[in-house]
Amino acid sequence: MPELMDNIVKNLNNETYSLYSCALVSRHWCKISIPILWQDPFSFSRRSPLFISNYFSSLSEYEKIILKECGINEEFSKTIFDYARFLKALNLSRLYFQVEKWIKLVLVNSNSRNDNRLKHKIIIDITNLLLKLLIENGATLHSLDLCFSRCREFKPEIFYVLGQNEQFLSQLQYLSLSAITFYIDIDSATTWLKAVAKYTIKISTLDIEVYYLNYSQHIFRALINVIKSQEQLRQFGITGVGYFTEFYGMISTLESQKNSLQEFIIDSCAFNEEFECCNDDDIPDEELKKRVMQFSEILPLTLQYLNFKLLLGPYIDILLNHCNVPLKKLLIYKIYDKKIAKALIEFCIRNKTLNYVGVYEYLYLDDNIRKEVEAYVELVPFERIRVCC
Repeated sequence: MPELMDNIVKNLNNETYSLYSCALVSRHWCKISIPILWQDPFSFSRRSPLFISNYFSSLSEYEKIILKECGINEEFSKTIFDYARFLKALNLSRLYFQVEKWIKLVLVNSNSRNDNRLKHKIIIDITNLLLKLLIENGATLHSLDLCFSRCREFKPEIFYVLGQNEQFLSQLQYLSLSAITFYIDIDSATTWLKAVAKYTIKISTLDIEVYYLNYSQHIFRALINVIKSQEQLRQFGITGVGYFTEFYGMISTLESQKNSLQEFIIDSCAFNEEFECCNDDDIPDEELKKRVMQFSEILPLTLQYLNFKLLLGPYIDILLNHCNVPLKKLLIYKIYDKKIAKALIEFCIRNKTLNYVGVYEYLYLDDNIRKEVEAYVELVPFERIRVCC
């Protein structure tokens, strides 16, 4: 019976109010509900930030001095649970946001409230202190969002304690990188990525948002090391801002993950020499066809999802005719003619794994082509099966 209840409560992972109710039923239910509630506490924007005080219940004398210097003289009661150990997901920007809200409630020094520069320094100091406590008190992350829209200043001691507490990143499965807009973000992001490459090998999903920056090669070099260090990368997505064109060897590095990679998504990025095919009008038609064939032949056999949209265009039939990857979902711009429809049908007959083809111009499909193709695979609107990253 206890094992059955454990499984039931674990399936309420996203039902916050139900979990709170379970925690009030009995000591046993409380014991299994609280760890789930505290896996990702910083993501609840409507939640009172006072939960942060629970993390400060075991401060050292030195750490108490840091808070007092920030104008915070709170007395923190001992807690029943060691909440830091339950943390599984962390978004750096949301961490900063919750600390900012917490400070508004507990800060007693009115001068600090009115001085924006001083207030920002206090938020940074306490964010770093809280992050240090989470690392040292046994947190083991499964998901990490390196989002620098708010939090972008990390003290050297953070990366020192990461080295002393390798468990913090050792079980990481999801990693995202976004909102890098200033030089200070480059340094922070690069240092974080170096730590990830050093302390984890279990990342299965890597999502990247890239801004068009001349100095971003530092980020890409760090990302290359992250990719090379992983043993089971299954999903990779990159979104550019302003149609990013330079990848500094990162796309080529994905060759090291060909035995595990299943989803490969590129959005708002322009192809360059790292890709086996391109859309340069100056390249002869025969050369383009050759490159599409080469591209289709190097796709990893574990790939299940492929999104082309505007890419390849009328050459999609060449890819399908030379592709032996067991795709389950394929996204294309449109079925240009009967030649592409025929290639799509032959691909379905040959591979027998394709379940859906998402078509961007779904509403404009020729009725005869639609009827012919749908005898072998279901055609659906592009957005229905598109994976956003």
